[in-house]
Amino acid sequence: MQLSSARIFVIFVVMAYINIVGEILECLVFVYLDSTFLTLRRATQNFYVSTLLVAAYLMAVYAYSKLTLNRLISKRIACLMAIPMVSGVVLMLFGNVRYARTPDGMYYNYGPAINHCYFMGFLYIFATLIGIIIYRGRIKKEEFRPIVTGLLVWAALSLFQFFNHGIQVSSIAMMLMSLILFLSMENPREYYEKSIQNVLNRDAFIMMLVEKFSTGKSFFILSVILTGKSNVLTWADRQELRNIQSEIARLAQSYVGTVAYTSGWNTLDFVVSDPRKVEAFMNLVNSFKDTGNMFKTTFSVLEVPKYTNNIDEAIQILDYVSNDYVFSQYIPNLVIDDSVVDKMIFRNSIEDIVRQAVKLKAFDVYYQPILCVADGTFSSAEALVRLRRPQTENYISPEDFIPIAEKCGLIQEIDDLVFEKVCSFISRANLPSYGIKVVEVNLSGNEVVDAQTHDRLRHKMEKYHIPPNFINFEITETSYINNDEVFKENVRKLKDLGSTFSMDDFGSGYSNLLEILKMDYFLVKMDKEFVWNCLDPDKPENMRMLDYTINFLKDFGLHILAEGVETLDQAKLLIDKGVEYLQGFYYSRPISEEAYLEFLKDQKGLFDNGKKENSYE
Repeated sequence: MQLSSARIFVIFVVMAYINIVGEILECLVFVYLDSTFLTLRRATQNFYVSTLLVAAYLMAVYAYSKLTLNRLISKRIACLMAIPMVSGVVLMLFGNVRYARTPDGMYYNYGPAINHCYFMGFLYIFATLIGIIIYRGRIKKEEFRPIVTGLLVWAALSLFQFFNHGIQVSSIAMMLMSLILFLSMENPREYYEKSIQNVLNRDAFIMMLVEKFSTGKSFFILSVILTGKSNVLTWADRQELRNIQSEIARLAQSYVGTVAYTSGWNTLDFVVSDPRKVEAFMNLVNSFKDTGNMFKTTFSVLEVPKYTNNIDEAIQILDYVSNDYVFSQYIPNLVIDDSVVDKMIFRNSIEDIVRQAVKLKAFDVYYQPILCVADGTFSSAEALVRLRRPQTENYISPEDFIPIAEKCGLIQEIDDLVFEKVCSFISRANLPSYGIKVVEVNLSGNEVVDAQTHDRLRHKMEKYHIPPNFINFEITETSYINNDEVFKENVRKLKDLGSTFSMDDFGSGYSNLLEILKMDYFLVKMDKEFVWNCLDPDKPENMRMLDYTINFLKDFGLHILAEGVETLDQAKLLIDKGVEYLQGFYYSRPISEEAYLEFLKDQKGLFDNGKKENSYE
């Protein structure tokens, strides 16, 4: 462990070992040599007592390092704490020490110098014990208990030795102290990743950063981030990831002399102080990149304290880069600067707003009309969630807050809130009286793999007396669906009730032909970017892709909706190609409930109220 407390503990164990050797030598001299070897007796006695005092001093320093907020011991504090030890050693060298034997023939020593040394030893033990108890709030419970236990054992055995002449048990006390601390706190194996060879875990990384930040000196946090196509990995993928991380850790230790830590499932972190090592390690990582594996590698550098002087913020930055930033844009080598930090701050502010909005149920639902080409009516609409910034009239883009909600595990709550509001609006406004036959509601990938989704949605429809065939669920693929069985079961149960399903954003993200084959969708919504690229007048060859896509989907028995219609020419061309439903700004932007009802009133003359069938039938 690259920690000052761990180094102090190692020195304490070494000193305890030296003290035991000194005790053995002392016993040999007193038992096998007579009183003519007085100088040797005094020398071995001085050595034994001095090393005992040094060990007690080191334990006090170790405990203090655990109590200090910055986990470092200043030279001034270390020198002040050494005064009792030095006074005892000096008194042993020059003070009055006497020797005697018990009736059983066992040697012991006494006198002012010995008593002073005992007192100094007790001072270290009891002062440390009191300090640990008073400031126990500064250390973890799993650290407080073993230190207190070890000190109590040491104090008890030391008192026993003081009052029982000829019996030396101090070495047993130090051995027990070492063993207790090692098993409970200082075993380095507890801080290593069990599944990745040569890599220390996140707890070790944070403890090390606490010390590095407390020095006030500049250093660099280097990260090697491995990304695949999604966060969802198979067992084989994870095994390959671990092998790559283990090899990078080995190379870093061998060629740069840097220990590897892991701050996340896809991230290795390294700390260096020498700028030359940053470049050397970057070159090492770049040369290691293997194009044969499925992972992309990003090498990032965070300079401390240039871009952050706070450990909590540093951890936030590193988590943001490895969990959000590199998935939104791939950069082989990234220097984390103010622009990245600003994006993280923006992202965190959005997360705070999302969490508060979930708590207060403060999301709005807007509706975007959808044109049915067959009869020229706007007999359906898509319900879209909107999030307003607090104390303003401005809205946060769903492209910003939806991915954040997914990563925070809040998307399911948002889906439920939106669906509740949609059902309430349908019932309250009596939308069927306006000729509306279907309302489309987004259902995230996280929602459809929850086994309770079917029951929640059904209960809400029953609560507001909404016929299930009035709802068409759009499966959004922003969260990759990784549990096909639950997904299919939810879809089957909702279909049995009468609801229909459509694939959203076809032509982008995770929407693909394989997903169409997995499930019997009713409608496919072509993503606006896909539509715009196919209709690009500068790339007429792209029109063939549009023709192929429409023909394929229709041959497969699917209905087609085109998003992003912004001009009359686009609408005419898509209709000529056979697209059945159109949605976009040319007809209407997403609008509030009140504005949507006004829109429907203005379109009232277009509807044939005699038709009762679903507009998708």
